[in-house]
Amino acid sequence: MSFPSPPPHGPAPGEAAAYAQNPHPRPAYPQAPVPYAHVPPRPGPVIDGGDLRPGTRWYWIGGLTIPIGGLVALVVFLGLLFSATAEPELIAEFQGGDSATFQVEEGQEGHWGLYVEGDANRYACELDTPSGPGSGNDNLDTAPYSYSGMAYDSWRLTAGLSTPEPGEYELRCDDLHSGTYGIGTLEQVASAETKLISGVLFLVVLGPLSVIAGVVVLVVTGARRSSHRARLVQEWMRSAGAPQGPPAEPSPGHGPPVGGPPGYGAPGGGPPGDSPSVGGSHGDGSPVGGPPEGPQH
Repeated sequence: MSFPSPPPHGPAPGEAAAYAQNPHPRPAYPQAPVPYAHVPPRPGPVIDGGDLRPGTRWYWIGGLTIPIGGLVALVVFLGLLFSATAEPELIAEFQGGDSATFQVEEGQEGHWGLYVEGDANRYACELDTPSGPGSGNDNLDTAPYSYSGMAYDSWRLTAGLSTPEPGEYELRCDDLHSGTYGIGTLEQVASAETKLISGVLFLVVLGPLSVIAGVVVLVVTGARRSSHRARLVQEWMRSAGAPQGPPAEPSPGHGPPVGGPPGYGAPGGGPPGDSPSVGGSHGDGSPVGGPPEGPQH
């Protein structure tokens, strides 16, 4: 005698497809956002300029070095220039057609010179020595130094007077050329060239050198103060700590449970009435733990 086979456990073919797509249907609910506190940006350190080293006085030193150095170079140059071109100290002065006598002491050989002014020149003069009268320009030597005044008609050194022995000398000049003749020492004009060269060197060396020195002081001062500022900022950051980021997510028990807001069952579960329990059933009346059972034999 044969018995009909019991139907397989599980839902009907149509019910199985619906069950597989949504075994535990639950209504949608909004996800609670996780609150983050607004963290304002940390203000940077305020560095007082008076705390930086070197001090700001070095800016003044570098800035004043340029004009002061240039001014000193110009003043020195002008002082040496006027000193080199100053009028010579004359012991005798006369017009063409006249003469002048002067006394030469022991040790004053090569000490005197002939100065002219205007159109006067050396070729109109003769020098008589204690040994006898001069002939032409025999006792007039070439000027040992170059000297001329600031203006065209100022005194010029035109010859050196030969005075090999002490005694009285007489200088005679004719009136062939109009002008003024003078007898003076060579000491003043001897240093004229040295003074002019020194003045030019002061102007072309000290002037640019003061500019370079002032610029170097300004650049070095700015670089060192900037480096000191950066070092103070780093020290402030180390003492204050690293900047803080956003707060961490709330730990369990101190915020809404993961999976839904309060009142929706255990964490990770579905809405109320959908939580499995022993001996319970789903909202549609099907037993918990599997699809509705068919007829049993």
